[in-house]
Amino acid sequence: MIEEENVAELSNKFANWVNLQAESDLPFALSDSVRSSSLVKLADGIFPTRKDEEWKYTPMGELLEATPERASGDPLDEALLESLQKAVPEALTLVFVDGEFSENHSNAIGNHAELEITQFSDLDNTAMQLVERIILDANLTDDNIFQHVTLGLCQNGLFINLKKNSEVETPLHILRVTTGMGKTNFADPVSVINVSANSRLKIVEQFVSQGDSGAVTVPATYINVASGAGLDHYRVGLESSETYHICNTSVSVSGSGTYRSHQYLLGSKLTRSNLEVKFSEPAGYAVLRGVYLGDEEQHLDVRTYMDHAHPHCDSDQHFRGILNGESRGVFNGLVLVREQAQQTDAKQSNKNLLLSRDARVDAKPQLEIFADDVKCTHGATVGQLDEDALFYLQSRGIGIKDATLMLTRAFAAEVTQEIEIASLQTYVHEKISSALDEIVTVND
Repeated sequence: MIEEENVAELSNKFANWVNLQAESDLPFALSDSVRSSSLVKLADGIFPTRKDEEWKYTPMGELLEATPERASGDPLDEALLESLQKAVPEALTLVFVDGEFSENHSNAIGNHAELEITQFSDLDNTAMQLVERIILDANLTDDNIFQHVTLGLCQNGLFINLKKNSEVETPLHILRVTTGMGKTNFADPVSVINVSANSRLKIVEQFVSQGDSGAVTVPATYINVASGAGLDHYRVGLESSETYHICNTSVSVSGSGTYRSHQYLLGSKLTRSNLEVKFSEPAGYAVLRGVYLGDEEQHLDVRTYMDHAHPHCDSDQHFRGILNGESRGVFNGLVLVREQAQQTDAKQSNKNLLLSRDARVDAKPQLEIFADDVKCTHGATVGQLDEDALFYLQSRGIGIKDATLMLTRAFAAEVTQEIEIASLQTYVHEKISSALDEIVTVND
């Protein structure tokens, strides 16, 4: 493993590859006004190290020695696609293979009355200006270089726009598959989601590997939830054990808007999820839920930043981690309550279950409160299964492995039971149960 006292000073392969791509004559999707600041960051080539507070638990050394390739879109395994579609079988579906849109496997592109789903390359000037304004307004507090890799190299993107006073009952299902085929693939999907006033939408994203080949995936998502609008945003990670997945998500919630996020991180070698939510007007509401499940040497890092910038806004976070083998989990959650944000109600909870002595979790829940009329709570726990509960189940004739599985599934189910799409809830339960069946190896 590469030591990274100061990875930023290395002339690393990944940074060199990124800059060669940025200087090429590829057909980039975003305008110079968006790309320019990102290109400056890429030219500086300063990647996060353990010396950076926001990244001190996450090792970047091996990723920075990768030289990925832009894949051309290898054939998609139809059986894999069929199994993935079971998550939301009645959905409007968008399929991307190695970053390329697959029209043959999709049924959602185009306009559906109130819902517009368009690739950047097909947008008119007015719509593209809206896309770029949402991106430029994001202002992530963790302005890490991976966001700029995505914006600087983006060759196309996806714009989802729901018009005012609309409710789409059918979920939108976005499948992003990397095929690998012996290479380390690179994918940098950019998504911009605009939910207009008094409208409702559900989006399910799956990131999946076909086979065991490596990949570097750096998605960036920019979301605007207007006044009175609601967005339920589900993300399921099922990538291979050779995949590096680093995603940045910026969300703006206007007055009386509601944003609900569910993240289920069940794969990859290293995942870093950076989710930032800002209340841009009073009376907003945000719910963040998540489960991360690790085995062997997996690294799963969740960072949330909840910015209460206006009064009468509520937020509720609940994340659970299950770690086995030598895996490592990280939860770094900050709730900021600004001076003007009176009548804030913010909750944050992180609970972690260690199934082996070598697994590790670093939990860092944080509150920064500058208002005096608020209700804020936070907490984190790290522990093992309750021995009394295990003994009770065994005393009823249940073997130690089955008892362990029952309690561990119940631990995750306290979060997954809040999934409001029935088929997706069943799908996630099955994926977690299947993973636990493999990693829980205790003997009767």
